[in-house]
Amino acid sequence: MKPVRLSLIGTSVIAGLISAWGPSASAGDFGASWTGDFARNLGGGLARDERHLGLVELTFDQAFALGGRDSTLHVVAQHVYGGGLTEYVVGDLQTVSNIDADRGIRLFEAWIDVPLSEHSSLLLGRYDLNGEFDAVEAGGLFLSSSQGIGPDISQTGAAGPSIYPRTAFGVRLQHADEHGGILRVAALDVEASAGLDADDTPFTGGPMFTLEYEWALPSASVKTGAWRFTRTSPEIAAPQRRDSQYGGYASIERRLGESFVAYCRLGVANDDVSRIGLYAGAGVVHTGGLLANRDDTLGLSIGYARDGSPYQRVKRADGIALALGEQAYELTWRIPFGEHLVLQPDVQLVIDPDSRTEIGDALVAILRVELAL
Repeated sequence: MKPVRLSLIGTSVIAGLISAWGPSASAGDFGASWTGDFARNLGGGLARDERHLGLVELTFDQAFALGGRDSTLHVVAQHVYGGGLTEYVVGDLQTVSNIDADRGIRLFEAWIDVPLSEHSSLLLGRYDLNGEFDAVEAGGLFLSSSQGIGPDISQTGAAGPSIYPRTAFGVRLQHADEHGGILRVAALDVEASAGLDADDTPFTGGPMFTLEYEWALPSASVKTGAWRFTRTSPEIAAPQRRDSQYGGYASIERRLGESFVAYCRLGVANDDVSRIGLYAGAGVVHTGGLLANRDDTLGLSIGYARDGSPYQRVKRADGIALALGEQAYELTWRIPFGEHLVLQPDVQLVIDPDSRTEIGDALVAILRVELAL
C-alpha cells in the first residue's frame, strides 16, 4: 500500500465531484476528539511495563446535492502517538488496544456517498473497510482489536486490508432489498504482499474484493461475507509457491431482553498464505446502565485466534514451542460523564500471547479516557 499515492487519488477524485455541488449544500459539521489509553501489564507477557497511547481525530461531514441527489462527504484526519503496547510489553497477537499503532499524522478517510436510487448508493474515496464490513455494533464497546474486525481479515495484505491505521482508496456499492436485507460489495486498492512491482495505476497491486450480506431480523442482525485478493502471495510453508489470500466470516448479534446484547463471530482464511486460519469471538454487553443517572455499559468478551497448520509446522521446525492459538478475555466498563467525557476501565487476560508457550499469560489493565467536542 502506498499511502501518499492513495491519498492523492482519493482527494483528486473527490475534489472533482465536489465541484458539482449545488447551492443547496449546507454548512458542514466539524468534530474533534482525543482518546487516550493508560495501560499497564501486571504480569506475564514480554515485560512488566506501562504505556500511554493516544489518538487525536478531526472529522468533517458535509451534506450536499450532486446531480439532484442528497449526497454526503466524510473526511477524517488522525494523529496517532505512543504505541508499542503489544509489540514491546504484551507480545500478543490480537492487539489489546485498538488504538495501538505506529505514530504519525494520516488522512484516514475522505469519501463521498452518492445515492443511485431509493435503495442503492455508491461510495468512492479513501475508505475504512471496517466502517461497514465485519462490523458488530456491540463489539465496538471493547478495546481488543479482534472484537472490532476479525484477525483472519486484519492480518491480510502487505499493510492491512484498508483498516485502522492505514486505509486505501476504495469503491463500495450498497443495495437494500425489499426484505430489509443489505448487500455490500467493495473493491480496495491494497497490495496483496510486499515486493510486488505495482506502479501508480490504481488497483494494480493485488486489490482486495469483498462482499457482505446483512439480514435485519426483529431482534437480531446477521451478517455473512467473503473476501479475496486478486494477486497471489508466497505460501508460508513453501515460499517458492504462491496462492491467493481469501476467506469468509459470519456473525450474529441478538438482543436479550431490554438490557443485554450478545454476539458471536466466526471467520476463516486460507492458512497456506495466512497465519491465522480460524478466529472465533463472542461477547455479552449490558446496556441498561448500572449507575444511577449514568448511561454506562458493561461487557465481557472472548477472542480465540488459531494458527493455521502450515504456520505451526514451520515454527515447530525452527524449534519454537507453540500453542494452537491465542485466547483473549476482556472485561470492560464504559462510563460517560456528561456529553464530553468518558472513562472506561478495562482488564484483559491474554493466554499464550502470540501462541508462544514460553511467553507467560499476560494480565493487562487499561484506563481509556475519551474527550469529545
